[in-house]
Amino acid sequence: MHKKKKTKQRILIAVSIVFAFSIMRSLSPRLFVANTPTLNPEFVATLQKSPVAVFAYLGNIQEDATLKDHLETAKIPRSIPPEGLSYTPIAKGVQASEITENNKKYIKIEKGTKLEVHTVILSDGKTVKIYVPVE
Repeated sequence: MHKKKKTKQRILIAVSIVFAFSIMRSLSPRLFVANTPTLNPEFVATLQKSPVAVFAYLGNIQEDATLKDHLETAKIPRSIPPEGLSYTPIAKGVQASEITENNKKYIKIEKGTKLEVHTVILSDGKTVKIYVPVE
């Protein structure tokens, strides 16, 4: 019985060492500068922001990509444009189609394009959301 417990403990130690090695192997390029003991200044700046930002940085998640951003993206109205439309670039990551037969204009926004959302009240009292590309 004593021998079984000792073997189990040694296996647990070996697994822990392998786990710790793999974690450090994957995280050290983000924590340190070019295999030196110097901390990466980006990591230090992220550390000062918040603990959530640290996990996003280490996980290689885009810094400003949050659940809120994904929810805001989902609120943009979507429609399926007719086939054969030609698009003209109007801003980085944004393209507009020519006016179709039914007097509709379609806007194509590329994935990853950052937009500012502005709410405008028109003179007739209608409230309209305007999406303005940033950068």
